[in-house]
Amino acid sequence: MKGVDPNESSKLLTKLECFRSRNSINHYYINKDVYRLLYDRDFYYIAYNSIKSNDGAETAGSDGTSLHGFCEEWIDELISSFRDEIYQPQPNRITYIPKKNGKMRKLSFPNGKDKLVQECVRIILECIYEPTFSNLSHGFRPNRSVHSALAQVETWRATTWFIEGDISACFDEIDHRVLESILRERIHDERFIRLINKILKAGYFDMEHKFQSTKRGNAQGSCSSQILANIYLDKLDRFMEHIIERDMLGKHRRQNPEYARLRHQLNKAISVHDIKEIKRLRKKLSSTSSVDNFDSSFCRVHYVRYADDFLVGTISSKAYAQQLKQEIRQFLKDELHLRLSEEKTLITHAKNEKAHFLGYLISRRFPSIDILIDNQKLICKLRDNGMCDAFGKPHSIKRLLSKPIEDIITYGNQVLRGLINNNQGCRNYYDMHRIQYIIQYSIAYTIARKCDTSLKKVFKKYHTQLIYSYTNDKGKAKTIKLVLYRSFKRDKTFFPQWLSKIKQNVEYKYSDTNPLKRNCYICGNPQQHVMFHRKKISLLHKPYSHIIKEMIRINRRQICLYRECFIKVSQNLLEYNQITKRKLT
Repeated sequence: MKGVDPNESSKLLTKLECFRSRNSINHYYINKDVYRLLYDRDFYYIAYNSIKSNDGAETAGSDGTSLHGFCEEWIDELISSFRDEIYQPQPNRITYIPKKNGKMRKLSFPNGKDKLVQECVRIILECIYEPTFSNLSHGFRPNRSVHSALAQVETWRATTWFIEGDISACFDEIDHRVLESILRERIHDERFIRLINKILKAGYFDMEHKFQSTKRGNAQGSCSSQILANIYLDKLDRFMEHIIERDMLGKHRRQNPEYARLRHQLNKAISVHDIKEIKRLRKKLSSTSSVDNFDSSFCRVHYVRYADDFLVGTISSKAYAQQLKQEIRQFLKDELHLRLSEEKTLITHAKNEKAHFLGYLISRRFPSIDILIDNQKLICKLRDNGMCDAFGKPHSIKRLLSKPIEDIITYGNQVLRGLINNNQGCRNYYDMHRIQYIIQYSIAYTIARKCDTSLKKVFKKYHTQLIYSYTNDKGKAKTIKLVLYRSFKRDKTFFPQWLSKIKQNVEYKYSDTNPLKRNCYICGNPQQHVMFHRKKISLLHKPYSHIIKEMIRINRRQICLYRECFIKVSQNLLEYNQITKRKLT
């Protein structure tokens, strides 16, 4: 096995940082000679360390391989194929998962070596394009999330109309030629462009194991698919930035004559101390806009995008909003060869209706914008998880009845924390008490059914928080309880904190440590290493093999093994005491 020279390793990181800094300074910088980065062994250590703990690391591709079995020979083979330019990615394995609208979403899974290559491509593209992406884009980017997109929407004061944008089958309809032309604007390295083209056209095996070529689209599930989609849709972001600049009219909206008249009457009523008239006029003033909402000499446009979903807010007439929707549709069709979904792209009145964006409801409570929890959507999620019916009535979770009580409570905490913590900044955060009630009683019903007892007896034995004591696999006494929230007071700083976070400088941390440099976990041999992976515990089936038991005990997802040890544990030929012998001596 070849060792890692720290100086050489730092050179690679320096090269990557140079690409990032040059593109940060000059957003039109032409990047050359990027393909040669793939000749560096350390790049594959960086890529492996970046994706080794992902849930998809152990997901096999069409040839049955994943990152399980990563070794030096993989790197030698890949570098040799890149030098000779004969690398050809294998077709992906696909699966379909249901979408909320009843349709199916196609996910693709590359094999282990292709995962490494795609992660290397992703890192290179990130260094080139991330510094130049629009501030209006939030999907799949560092320091940004759904919440940062919503935080930006919350600043759109006095918005009149929303355009709820959705691109039909965006990932599946990305035009390869258009994407290549976009990449060539900033990357002058035909070998690297051809590599990306090979990844895009790798094809896949369908559910009947028949090969299907890929003439359009960007495979969802691959390491590089998200940044390629952002590069493609950055053209839309730039188009909207041009629209925002082009259509901004006026400094202030003119005053509403009706508001001025009511204000004058109120001042007169105050001067003569007419208490009844003062109350009437103040009430009327509170429901009357101080400015002319139909002022044609004033216009503002706002825009935010997360992946293929975007939201446009305008201070304008409805006719302008309709015209803008048509402009966006035409731009997507002509420039990016994409279709705007007629079913999902709606024009919504900000005050009288609620816009749907990223699973939340957006409305205007003059002049501020409110981000609201979509309670019905959350109840539907809980229903899909088996926790309640369509009306929010809790019931037991059938699939958890075979699990121990501690795992049932742990699952309840995961769902509860995820939903509660993600909605702290919403104006109707107080509605989460109902969600907590559904989860609490669903877990209690599950325990009651598992123990063949009543709900009343469960709460009497385990109390309201379902406090349960047990002994773990290591023989230690543990106590677990359902984490119930006492207060559902909205955190008004939640979204502003996200706004400040996206303004912070992003720290990119790449680990260039060679994971194959460690000694074998079982025999201590320092050579011929292979990485052994295990899946998440929730995806494992009992009884566990001896090596899986040991990895769970030491809380590791990957361990480094000598090649012979790897073969033996893969076939479960070693007893548990043989695996732990060296550790115990």
